Amino acid sequence: MNYSKIVPEILVGLGDETVYEDQTKKKITSVHINLECWFGDDLLWEVPEAFVTENLKKGLESSLFTGYVFENVTLTKDIYFEDNYHLDIPLPRFYWMKVLGEKGKDDLYIDNFELYASTRIIKFLKDNYKVGNMDIDPERDKFDDFIDKLISDGKNKKE
Repeated sequence: MNYSKIVPEILVGLGDETVYEDQTKKKITSVHINLECWFGDDLLWEVPEAFVTENLKKGLESSLFTGYVFENVTLTKDIYFEDNYHLDIPLPRFYWMKVLGEKGKDDLYIDNFELYASTRIIKFLKDNYKVGNMDIDPERDKFDDFIDKLISDGKNKKE
């Protein structure tokens, strides 16, 4: 199976009501999104979690793709949402798409806090859903180097 790294439309942080399994904040048990804006994509990302609109959830549930399960999400609108939201469509219902897949076996998987998708699911998304803000195999930049350093520093402090 061929894969590409994808970066869907980015959310701006998880909400204060997100519940983590323990102090390490590595495993989330319940998600809260405090939405500051939405540009209309059906697939959203907030490292290392993916979110989908109800429309995309239904499409994926009726497909044969693998590597994810869906959970409910608590959604609130940030105080800046009305100023930032410029689409002429109602806000859809969103779901947490927990990506649990394995490379070589499933269509979606996460490696080193990055989301990877099979060629066939990328085609499905592009042909049937709004994913105009999704980058496929984006070039690395200084921000990527900064994030790598933060992750590395965090691992070194725990050792």
